[in-house]
Amino acid sequence: MKSQRRWFHLCAKIKADESDLGDHIKVDPKLKFENPKLREAYIALQSWKQTIFSDPFNFTANWNGSDVCSYNGIYCAPSPNSYPKTRVVAGIDLNHADMAGYLPAELGLLSDLALFHLNSNRFCGEVPLTFNRMKLLHELDLSNNRFVGKFPSVVLSLPSLKFLDLRFNDFEGMIPSKLFDRKLDAIFLNHNRFRFGIPDNMGNSPVSALVLADNDLGGCIPGSIGQMGKTLNELILSNDNLTGCLPPQIGNLKNVTVFDISSNTLRGLLPSSIGNMKSLEELHVANNGFSGLIPPSICQLPNLENFTYASNFFTGRAPICAALSVTEALVNGSMNCIAGMASQRSVKECLSLLARPVDCSTFGCFNIFSPPPPTFKMAPAVRMLPPPIYVYTSPPRPSSKMSPTVRAYSPPPPASPSPPPPYVYTSPPPPPYVYSSPPPPSPPPPCPESSPPPPVVFYAPVTPSPPPPSPVYYAPETQSPPSPVYYPWETSSPPPPSPVYYPWETPSPPPPTEYYYSPSQSPPPAKGCKDSHPPQASPSYEPAPEHSYTTPPPPSYPDTTLPPIPSVSYASPPYY
Repeated sequence: MKSQRRWFHLCAKIKADESDLGDHIKVDPKLKFENPKLREAYIALQSWKQTIFSDPFNFTANWNGSDVCSYNGIYCAPSPNSYPKTRVVAGIDLNHADMAGYLPAELGLLSDLALFHLNSNRFCGEVPLTFNRMKLLHELDLSNNRFVGKFPSVVLSLPSLKFLDLRFNDFEGMIPSKLFDRKLDAIFLNHNRFRFGIPDNMGNSPVSALVLADNDLGGCIPGSIGQMGKTLNELILSNDNLTGCLPPQIGNLKNVTVFDISSNTLRGLLPSSIGNMKSLEELHVANNGFSGLIPPSICQLPNLENFTYASNFFTGRAPICAALSVTEALVNGSMNCIAGMASQRSVKECLSLLARPVDCSTFGCFNIFSPPPPTFKMAPAVRMLPPPIYVYTSPPRPSSKMSPTVRAYSPPPPASPSPPPPYVYTSPPPPPYVYSSPPPPSPPPPCPESSPPPPVVFYAPVTPSPPPPSPVYYAPETQSPPSPVYYPWETSSPPPPSPVYYPWETPSPPPPTEYYYSPSQSPPPAKGCKDSHPPQASPSYEPAPEHSYTTPPPPSYPDTTLPPIPSVSYASPPYY
């Protein structure tokens, strides 16, 4: 028990007064350092060594003496900010070292650091605020650890940062909007506990790769996404509890090769503007609530290799899409409502309220739709009845927020111990990381209908009038009414409309998607280091068809001045 209390105390001991950095480290006066920068590096690394409590591969065994450039995982190079050139610690690579501990504030003394790679370890606590001294830091990889707390705001003060990888941790709270105003090239925040939606200024980011999957973000996809067309190559927003409709501005993403919004609660139609995404190779919209026809423009994309739209409520597809399903093996449209296609939903499911058209404006994402919200004309029913005794006031338009889904976060599966890798940043894919989301503990509260007609019983006392008509379904003006193509099994009038926000209760809940991520999964916590967020029991769903991504590394940066590091090559790890 004492060791556990000591561990948690040390994991929380992150913030320190910068004025006393390294005061507890006594430097032997007999040690001779090449320059003052390397002396500061010695103090920083000795402080860090004292906060590492598990080092199974003995990475820090030779962290002794004044020659810090010979320490395992430490790389030196001439500083670009000094003349004559002074050797400084320019890179730290402790990927896959399986070490446990925390990051001390003294690491801020490494002010010339350009690369800091720490993926696949067991470091906990928060990111020290003293990292703001690292003005040359170009790549920060803290993925697959046990860091906690809010988004580390200190990374927003790093002027040279281009590559940010925080995936597979326990960061929580909001994603700061300032992140998308930074000139980053790659952002990986997947598999954390972020909530409260995607910031509206998402489109300001010049990233080529953005992965926010497997959080609990909720909310809508911002319409500003269309502003990312010049730089964005890959966007993965799967399993994020996203709601609303897909903004038509995604058609501006002409350079995107991978677009994955699967396993959310998105509704409405697929925008035909997807046909403008000429570079698209993989399109994944499975496990949502999309309905209507699949636009033929999607099936005409010249580079499309993988199209998954299973577990939705699509009611038809163009002949060219049917031909694509025959010629291409990587097309999955099962569990929909398409007549004549195998493995579809039952008639009951396809006539359910979830299969009906929706008014996308009621989700509250008004900034993403150019046309005004459609109006519901109730005049025919009113003209048949005498004037009411009092004026009926329609309830206000419902808000767009749904109750968040409570997810169970399991720690990454253990990886087989392996010797320390060379200083080449190509992380092998880890074992399959299966993620299952349990149903919410309580159903979300129902939302009021938008401008419902007056209740039928209101006019019951009036005798001269004919009996009120049966409820009539009024679809939004922007949606075409149901037809035999949309609802092939329909033989009678459809049921009355339902609230726009339906509790996500289907006979066959959307299965989770199995992903393969690059960082090798760290083994379970060492004895005495309890996971700060113990996993909850998760129901087992039948997984959806797998899809994995093999993607090129982010482009190089010829304009960025970095300290040269001999015999070092860098390639960003694959995103899954």
